[in-house]
Amino acid sequence: MGLAAWVKEQHAGQLIRKTNEPYFDHLQFVAEKAGAIIPLGYEIGLSHDLLEKTSVTAQDIRAALIGHNYTAITSDHITNCVVELTDIFTKTSFPQIKKKKRKEMEAKRLAGISPDAQTVKYADLIYNIDWMIKHSRKKLYKYLKRKKELLHSMRNGDEGLHNEALILINSNDERILLFSNFQS
Repeated sequence: MGLAAWVKEQHAGQLIRKTNEPYFDHLQFVAEKAGAIIPLGYEIGLSHDLLEKTSVTAQDIRAALIGHNYTAITSDHITNCVVELTDIFTKTSFPQIKKKKRKEMEAKRLAGISPDAQTVKYADLIYNIDWMIKHSRKKLYKYLKRKKELLHSMRNGDEGLHNEALILINSNDERILLFSNFQS
């Protein structure tokens, strides 16, 4: 069994919210998008939600990578990027901090993660923006505003993918404003 099959097994039974699509489809999109740009982007993209969405630990990820014939150095890099991409300022970990403040703290933290992790985050954002357009238009404007601010602070990843995410935000931002003005 390869790494993709192992990751798919860890996410077995999980669906993309508001769809009947397997969660693995999201991971594969991010992996292919990032993998086309950076070395190990595929592996980081596949694994990026393991710590948030499964019971897998960072040690489990590293062991699985080594078990799939990745070197220790490569396994450490992939695992470290996954750790960087895992939200720290969650409601569970910081229940005393209001949601808005936690999101600000998380955005500030993401601004300092490695270029490879930021590149994978750009791919994740591209997928998530498309999902929001299809399934959560009511919250889309606020979401796009937050993600635009995030991208302005996250500038260390691949410039082309960063720009792709910003263009997607800006093109939908304008459509939402036009639509809301038309409705008024």
